Amino acid sequence: MRASLEYEDEYRAHSSEAAAHLETARATADRDDRQQAAAAASRSIDAAREVVSMLEMEAGALPKTERAPLSSRIRAYRSELTDLSRRLREATRADARQAAAVASDCIREELFSAASGDGGGRDESERMLANSDRLASSTNRLREAHAATLDMEERGAAIMGDLARQRETLMRTRGTLGAAREGLEASRRVLRQMGRRAATNKAVLRGIFAVVLLMFLWIAWPSAEAPSPPVG
Repeated sequence: MRASLEYEDEYRAHSSEAAAHLETARATADRDDRQQAAAAASRSIDAAREVVSMLEMEAGALPKTERAPLSSRIRAYRSELTDLSRRLREATRADARQAAAVASDCIREELFSAASGDGGGRDESERMLANSDRLASSTNRLREAHAATLDMEERGAAIMGDLARQRETLMRTRGTLGAAREGLEASRRVLRQMGRRAATNKAVLRGIFAVVLLMFLWIAWPSAEAPSPPVG
């Protein structure tokens, strides 16, 4: 139980750090600072997820009375991690869109400036502008793929959590079946003992009956052989 309390304290520390980093990523205006805050939030979320996995294994070894409240808290932790991961994906996507838009605007501005200064280079500028648009589109797709990867990781973690809970259920069922089997064995032993006692009691009763019968015959036999007195 003490280990689970330590794990819970560690989880709360990691989740609080992740929330603080996400708030920093949301509030700061500097792009590099936002990226650093998002990366730190991702590390804190991963660490918190590992701690929750350890908590799930710890819960499987606890008695049923202590396991139920801990399992309820673990479900709440999983829900909180899902929300933190969603906020991280939103921050990553927003930063990617903003970065792509800024880069595209800078390229357009430079190309239009070059085109206005040199009419002969207009076609080249248009081709470069088209290339920059394609580059920005590719960047957006890569960012979306990265966000999809994060989403898949979160789903995978949720699946692992479900598997851990199913394993816990199976372990509880196995323990229940083991206890039932032990109860049946104990019942069989009691029935065998009762059968032996009944047989012993039956034999004792038969012996007592035989002794009483012999005593009765022993007492009655001399009386039957004694001569009758003459009739006067």
